[in-house]
Amino acid sequence: MKNYTYIILLNHNGSQDTCACILSLQKMNNTDFKIIVVDNSIGNKEFNVLCDFVKNQHIPFISLNQHEDKKVNNEQIILIKAKENKGFAHGNNIALQFALKQNNANYFWILNNDTIVDSEALNELKAYYNTHPKTILGSKLLYYNNNETIQAVGGTFNKVFYICEHVGEGKNRDVLKKDLPMIDYPIGASMFVSKHFIEEVGFLSEDFFLYYEELDWVCRANLKGYKADWCEKSIVYHKEGATIGSSYKKKKSIFSEIQLFISRKKFIKKYYTLGFKFYFSSLLLIANRLRKGQFALANKLVKITFNDVK
Repeated sequence: MKNYTYIILLNHNGSQDTCACILSLQKMNNTDFKIIVVDNSIGNKEFNVLCDFVKNQHIPFISLNQHEDKKVNNEQIILIKAKENKGFAHGNNIALQFALKQNNANYFWILNNDTIVDSEALNELKAYYNTHPKTILGSKLLYYNNNETIQAVGGTFNKVFYICEHVGEGKNRDVLKKDLPMIDYPIGASMFVSKHFIEEVGFLSEDFFLYYEELDWVCRANLKGYKADWCEKSIVYHKEGATIGSSYKKKKSIFSEIQLFISRKKFIKKYYTLGFKFYFSSLLLIANRLRKGQFALANKLVKITFNDVK
């Protein structure tokens, strides 16, 4: 039986970006893959747009609802309509679970739908993974609107202030890997893992609606002997923020700021303690919002910091 890489895209009110991403995937110098698109938008409008697009491109596909179990044969694209939007991890887990049931998956590539991939991006990931099998692997993410500049190659977690920082951000695309710090986690816009990884580590934690799910995945993977890494020859162009209501070179949306604070608190509570360092660092972050005149947002972040979050 032939094995495939299952490429997973999560669509939420972003069908235009999703369609562009699919077109770039179709142009890759690799045919041993299938694409799963999970749509968790409200209503069926987005899902219908995706179905019509794939049909018009004459790409073999199958469409189904979240809890339908169907065997995929020659279809290259699987469109799944999620019952509801329960966040990044939940949407991607729907696809991971479906792919595993097909019994022909050997790799999984989780991609943001607002990305465009280089024609060799998947080949390079697989080649690197074959020599570094105990990894959760990321790509070199370049800004879509400024493709000579790195958005990130991964991230680090600052254990003093409990904040995440992008590695490589703002550097020229030709910077060498050896000249950048080691990463603690890959960016969720491009994460590549094997079937064995899923079997050993498990799925993404649905405790996190948005943000910190990739760092949590790595923390659990570390216990199984895996580490975070990135492939400098795997190039992905990212329209940063389109998925969550922000945009290139602009401030995060209020929604994403709130989700970031909630997930940060959940992560710290899970792996550290909600002690002095957490509250002090949170107040510093809130003070920065006040300095920018974001008073309503700062008030919401104070409530998240000092009240229980679900």
